[in-house]
Amino acid sequence: MHQSLYRKYRPQTFDDVVGQKVIIKSLKNVILKNKISHAYLFTGPRGTGKTSVAKILAKTVNCVNLTDTSPCNECVSCTQINQKQTVDVIEIDAASNNGVDEIRELKSKVSLVPTVGKYKIYIIDEVHMLTIGAFNALLKTLEEPPAHIIFILATTEPHKIPETILSRCQKFDFKRIDDKSMDKRLKYICKSEKIDIEDQALEEIIRFSSGGMRDSISLLEQAQVYSDSIIKLDDVHEINGTLPQSQLKELIENIIDKNLVEVFKLLEKYDEQGKNLIKLVEEIILFFKNIVILKNTNSYIAENISREIYNDIITKISTEEVFQNISKIYNYLNKMKNYSNPKLVFELLMISLVSNEGEENNNYKNNDSNIERKMTVINNQTNDDNQILKEPIKKEKTDIINNDNIHLTTDTQSVQNQELINKIKHIRVNNTFTNASRAILNQIKTDVELSRKYILDANFGKIASLLIDAEITAASDKNIVFVYTRNSMTINFNSNILKIESFIPKIFDKEYNVIALNKDEWSKYRKEYKSKTKKYTYIDEDKSIKDFLQDQIKGKVIKDEIHNLFGDVIEYNTKKEGIK
Repeated sequence: MHQSLYRKYRPQTFDDVVGQKVIIKSLKNVILKNKISHAYLFTGPRGTGKTSVAKILAKTVNCVNLTDTSPCNECVSCTQINQKQTVDVIEIDAASNNGVDEIRELKSKVSLVPTVGKYKIYIIDEVHMLTIGAFNALLKTLEEPPAHIIFILATTEPHKIPETILSRCQKFDFKRIDDKSMDKRLKYICKSEKIDIEDQALEEIIRFSSGGMRDSISLLEQAQVYSDSIIKLDDVHEINGTLPQSQLKELIENIIDKNLVEVFKLLEKYDEQGKNLIKLVEEIILFFKNIVILKNTNSYIAENISREIYNDIITKISTEEVFQNISKIYNYLNKMKNYSNPKLVFELLMISLVSNEGEENNNYKNNDSNIERKMTVINNQTNDDNQILKEPIKKEKTDIINNDNIHLTTDTQSVQNQELINKIKHIRVNNTFTNASRAILNQIKTDVELSRKYILDANFGKIASLLIDAEITAASDKNIVFVYTRNSMTINFNSNILKIESFIPKIFDKEYNVIALNKDEWSKYRKEYKSKTKKYTYIDEDKSIKDFLQDQIKGKVIKDEIHNLFGDVIEYNTKKEGIK
């Protein structure tokens, strides 16, 4: 039976591993200095070498003819490990063996000494899939294992692992593999396998792989099978379901020219060719991002893209129009991923892009500071191709959280208002501590990143920015505490609590009471909380607080100097309490 290339060229020694120099050097020093720990945690994106390095480490510590840090691959231990016949290295897939019973069975066997090597190694892959009960069952064994036991845990989602487990492991973060290292490795494989491939095709495979070596090798093998002789750029796009830049340019030009008939003709053509519409949308986002960079920078290092492709387009569309389009695309992309008929959603997206819908709501001003900030946001969002955004809940409150109504103030609030704010802080921090939950806090810290897709939204952008810039320090089932380094951000947050609470369910799928503190306030509350021996009691919020928060919406509380969060110059409209 044919062996897949990613299996055939899986690294067998530390020197074979590419793109993880820091981790490899650290593990080599562990071997050389004989400072082997009882538990390691390997984290990082898929296809970056976590399991491979775990197996190499297991083979290295058990090799009896070790040369420096390289296993001999000839001794009994190495041979058994290479042929997967050893009982000293146990691989466990936590995705399918995630219950308490499986971990209890593991615990019952850890006392057994290794048969050949010096250590018995347990490699637990996708360890974040273990249940809470399984983690608890593993905890004691992980903390005090027998001297001959080594645990190597691997995961793509370390935030789902309890801190009690994290604190007992040496953690190594595997990064996405850089393009240069991937290019070198793929060229070595092509030479060994006698695969002819164009340089542009190889570069495109690397770009599509997003730093995952396994993905790049798998895509290379698919291209080899598909092509008749030499692998060309078009072959890579055919098997990946995407479009070459020249064809993608044709689609973008028709969108910019508002030529809906031609756009739909192209869509039918792509559908007949079996193109992956979700990947196509992601490529459109990248194309628009490149337009912004080219329009606003003199030099540009693109992902296998020449500037000439964009010369005819960058003069046809403004930077603001590009950001409007990207904002629309992100909203529809999430729907495409969750809808059974992505073609229908794609058609609606094209209609939205060709029409002028939503442009009148865009309040961004085309200045250098805004462009720099937005470019940073788009870069952060585009690089995370695998992030799955949650569908916003149906309960909309745009009348409350529209940016046109958001009041952003400085420190000139009245004494009476400040007293009420301090009262709200005391009650909500108290109520958070009453039922504080580490599990809820970790989940909220993860979910708050979903706010990024609203950064460019005309209605929700400023609120999303406030949430992202905060440090979330405590949470319960009903309350969240946000902390800011700058006091002005704390004031801005607390001046718009109801608007923020109306936006919160879009991100966390439930309602929360929120409050913001500055660093000094948080330190004071935290110190007080730790020093108290009595239990906290939940405090109901009285009518004065509710009236105060409602007055914020109506503009009665804050009529001081108002400024825009992103640095835009704005004018206060005296005829209407809001932002002009």
